Amino acid sequence: MSNRLAAIADDLSGAAEVAAVLGSSSATVALTLSAALEHVARSSSDVVLDCDTRSLDPDSRRASVARAALRMRAAGAPVRLVKTDSLLRGGVGDVVGGLTDAGAHVVVASALPALGRTVVDGRLLVHGSPVADAGLHGLEARVVPGPLAAVGERARSVPLTVVRAGGDAVSGSVERAIGAGEIPVLDAVTDDDLDRIAAALDGTDCTVVGSGGIAAAVGRLRGAQAPVPVVTDPGQHSARAEGRQHVLLVVGTASTEATGQLEVLAANGVPVVPVPRDVLLRAVDRREVDDIDHPAIQEALVALRSGSAALCVEDRHDPVPHLARRLADGLGIVAAAISGRSALVLTGGETARSVLSRLEIATIVPEGAVEPGCVVSRADDGRRVVTRPGSFGSITNLLDAATFLRSARDDPSATRAASKRPQAARTERQYRR
Repeated sequence: MSNRLAAIADDLSGAAEVAAVLGSSSATVALTLSAALEHVARSSSDVVLDCDTRSLDPDSRRASVARAALRMRAAGAPVRLVKTDSLLRGGVGDVVGGLTDAGAHVVVASALPALGRTVVDGRLLVHGSPVADAGLHGLEARVVPGPLAAVGERARSVPLTVVRAGGDAVSGSVERAIGAGEIPVLDAVTDDDLDRIAAALDGTDCTVVGSGGIAAAVGRLRGAQAPVPVVTDPGQHSARAEGRQHVLLVVGTASTEATGQLEVLAANGVPVVPVPRDVLLRAVDRREVDDIDHPAIQEALVALRSGSAALCVEDRHDPVPHLARRLADGLGIVAAAISGRSALVLTGGETARSVLSRLEIATIVPEGAVEPGCVVSRADDGRRVVTRPGSFGSITNLLDAATFLRSARDDPSATRAASKRPQAARTERQYRR
């Protein structure tokens, strides 16, 4: 896996995480296939495409992955790495199917040892216990017991003894499985195991499907240093200081982690504004915010003009699973309408994609991390954007992200970039009252 590396991910926060660990100072995350192909045509640097497949139905997910893999290969950038959820949510088997439909030789390595998520005999364990006992799936009824089950009947388990026997043993097992028309599923318990897998597959034409763990191993193989977390001064933990970059935080998840993080934000002076579901759903139905005078939106606008504000869904402690995607879209429409030139902290891949798409942002380039997995990027309109998964991070994660962005100097090219985006400018003016 040398020279330019092309990768795809199932959501935007995952795509940013991959780009941040690949070891390239200019890895670009593309929100659309056309943006990824444009990048390939003009640059030799790494590219990670967000395929946005997490919430698609199985047939659409498989077709989307196949189309992306075929188009990227035709453009001279075959996909060698595919980031999926470490808990195997989002139809990993469909992703594998799409890649094989596109003619890829697929290898699965889904362990994420940094979070205690290991694979033994093809089963996913969380801190040594079956994933079904971990309580990490929230409202999702189906828990996939491991990558062997996720891939299905074509899967062949490659046990830990083979992985630890060295590169020749790994490559031999992979070659035999692929030669028999099977999908090798590799065990891993430590980062060293993932490093062995990455080294064994380096230079082959295999496409590796897995979590951020195998992506980081590929990065280490390429000489990458772990993203250095930005340091925030505890004395600066009021994110409402005058004369600094305005920051809008958008939290589209109902996770318990995010709940605690929002409470820390509020305790440190950042207004947390719950937006009613009916306002968000109406925005989705009408593709615009016609409730700009609603008290919640006005509260957010006033808070943002003073420094920082956080948007979330009202009654988020009583989530409605079938509305999750539409509510994320609604948050994106509202956030885009009020954000102006604010820096952004976006929680959850679907929420992040919704906000950036409404702002007509097609690419972001990672610059660092607030903490591992919480990535600071520069968007193509010049503003800084922090992306992170929904169920993620330390209790001060959102506050740390806001504090960093508030103290970071804005890119002077941002105004120039924005001036070249007439449609986005009209959208902002439409809601400036």
